[in-house]
Amino acid sequence: MFNYIELLQEFIKTDFKLRYKNSVLGILWIILKPLATFSVIYTVWSNIMTMDGNYKMELLLGIMLMSFFNEGVLMGLGSLLAKSNVILKIKFPREVVVVSAVTISLIDFILNMIVFGIFCISTPVTVTGLSFLLFLLAVFTMYILIMALSLFLSVIFVKLKDIHNLTEVMLQLLFWATPIYYKLEMLPENLQKYVLLNPLTTIVMSARKGMVTGDIVVASDFKNLAIVTAVCLVVLLIGIRFFKKRIPKLAEYF
Repeated sequence: MFNYIELLQEFIKTDFKLRYKNSVLGILWIILKPLATFSVIYTVWSNIMTMDGNYKMELLLGIMLMSFFNEGVLMGLGSLLAKSNVILKIKFPREVVVVSAVTISLIDFILNMIVFGIFCISTPVTVTGLSFLLFLLAVFTMYILIMALSLFLSVIFVKLKDIHNLTEVMLQLLFWATPIYYKLEMLPENLQKYVLLNPLTTIVMSARKGMVTGDIVVASDFKNLAIVTAVCLVVLLIGIRFFKKRIPKLAEYF
């Protein structure tokens, strides 16, 4: 895999350029899509309930993280078919294609964080060295989770096209099942434990603590996130084995 870094870089560069090639607004769509979602939810939800001063920044960051997750999973899912012409002609580790697709979604997220930084001018946040480390670990965990899911879904999608529609539905459900527009504490205690089973809950809450309320980060935040990170790494290893075992049999379906 490491011998194909240049190929990976070329895939990322080419796909990133082609993504919005015929679009009038081009790369601005990366920023506009999460901002549009943020504007709608903030306008509606802030008029329904009284939120604390951190709500706007927590909502914005949460939407950006979920956009990262949704885009990454969908791009990873369709990555093999999108590169089928290359796969059939050139011999290289097929994982490179999935890594490329997921990494582009990470680049999109980094660009969105520039916008987050601009918002911080009008609504200051508290970030410390320790809290920023928690944020980076949360983003890394999200990236690993997206990669793991993409390895499974990309292989399944080649043979079963309906998985794309099912995935879109599941992503919508996950958005509302993750504390993005509401806080976990707003839910009944008996429901909170089920929401915490969703790894995105811990990832999003950790990222928010890291980039919005960094002064309240404690050791248990790293412990809770580390557990989720470990689980995601295990799922990734299983996904790699699943991918390697199934990929040789997929050529006939391209």
